[in-house]
Amino acid sequence: MLIPDKNIVVEAINEKYKCVLSNVIRKKIMYEGVSGGKKLMLCTPESKLHPQGHGWFDLTIKQVELLDNADIAILAVRLQGYGIYYIDFKQLRRLVTSEMKLKYSSDEKWRFYIWKNYIKVRGNDTRFDVEPEIVSA
Repeated sequence: MLIPDKNIVVEAINEKYKCVLSNVIRKKIMYEGVSGGKKLMLCTPESKLHPQGHGWFDLTIKQVELLDNADIAILAVRLQGYGIYYIDFKQLRRLVTSEMKLKYSSDEKWRFYIWKNYIKVRGNDTRFDVEPEIVSA
């Protein structure tokens, strides 16, 4: 089972928001654009399915700051099996606090676990309900 290509996500957001996204310099999964005069930021991480039945991804402080500073912040998680989870990051952000940052490397970050129908932020037991959009190969 494959992970959907990020270009599928970029094209879908371009069409939905009538904008042209460009890659943020030195940020492989971050894209920016303008939609209706509003700054739009897209972050599209990917994850394999792990034996525990979920995927996981990290967001760095810089990625979260870029999303926080946008008028429209979209997190589009690409999960193995051609599922894409489109999330309004401003809603998910309420579950992301500074106490939950991981400090095991030089770059502090947050870890997100993505299950079939919800996301959890490591250190927070609250479930954020999501539904994937299934994409064909």
